[in-house]
Amino acid sequence: MGRLFLPRLGFISVVVLLLSSVVTAQDNYFVFHISGKPMLSTQVPVQRGEVFGNLDTYILKQKDTVFLINRSGELFELNKPTSYTYSSISNYKKQFDRKSLSALYFTYVWKQFSNQKENRQRPGVVYREDRNIRLSQPMDSIKLNVPEIEFLWKNNTDVTTVYFHLQDIESNHITKIGTSSSSLILYRDNVILKPGKRYKWAVTTKAFPDFGKVKFHAFEILTKEEYAKLQAKMKALTTALKFLGFSSKDIANALCMDYKYCEG
Repeated sequence: MGRLFLPRLGFISVVVLLLSSVVTAQDNYFVFHISGKPMLSTQVPVQRGEVFGNLDTYILKQKDTVFLINRSGELFELNKPTSYTYSSISNYKKQFDRKSLSALYFTYVWKQFSNQKENRQRPGVVYREDRNIRLSQPMDSIKLNVPEIEFLWKNNTDVTTVYFHLQDIESNHITKIGTSSSSLILYRDNVILKPGKRYKWAVTTKAFPDFGKVKFHAFEILTKEEYAKLQAKMKALTTALKFLGFSSKDIANALCMDYKYCEG
C-alpha cells in the first residue's frame, strides 16, 4: 500500500501546484495607468503594462496614482501616500457595471498585457548589446488620422548613413531615402502618403537589404469616412472612461496604445 500511496501523493502534489500556478496567474493585476512617480519597493518606477504580483509592494507619495486592472475587467485605484501589497488591492476597487464598455475594454487590455508579459522586462536587467536599428515611432499596426507622420528610430550600429524604406502594401512600391539622422517626417500629400492606404516601414544599414529578414512596422492612414466610423465607436468608450475619472489626454493615450487608434 505504501508503494502505491507515495506515487499517488506525488501526482496529487503536482496537480495542486499546477492549479495554484494557474490561479496565481489569473489573479495577477496589470498597471493600466500611472501619474506621479510611484515606486516598486522604493527601487524601480512603476510602469504601465507591468504585472503586479503577490510578492510586490507599491509605494506611493503625495500626488501619485496607480490604476490596476484584473482579468475580469475590474479597476482598482491607488491614490493615497502609503504602501500597497498584493493582498490589499481588492479594497480599492472602483464600482461600475461589469457589463459596461469600460469593463469590456479593461478585459481586452488585460489580455493584451498578459500576452505581452513574457516579452516585457524591467529596467536594470542586463541586456546583451543590441547592435541593430530599433524602430520607435509610429508603433506597429497603428491607425492614423494625422496630416504628417514623424518616423523615429534608434541606430545602435556603427554605420552613419542608414536607409529608410516605405512600402505601399497594396502595390509593393518602396520609397527609399538615405539619411544620417534618426528621424524623418513625411506628409499626407496624396503622392507618397495617401488616406485609405496601408504601409509598412523599416530602416536598414544597407540600401538593398534582404527584405525577407528586415523588421517592418505597419500603419494605416484613415480616410474621412473610416475615421468617422472609428470615432463613433470610440466616443461611447471615451465617455465611460471620463466617468471613471480619466482625463481626455489620458484616454487618448490609452486608446492609442491599446486600440492603436491615434489622433494628431
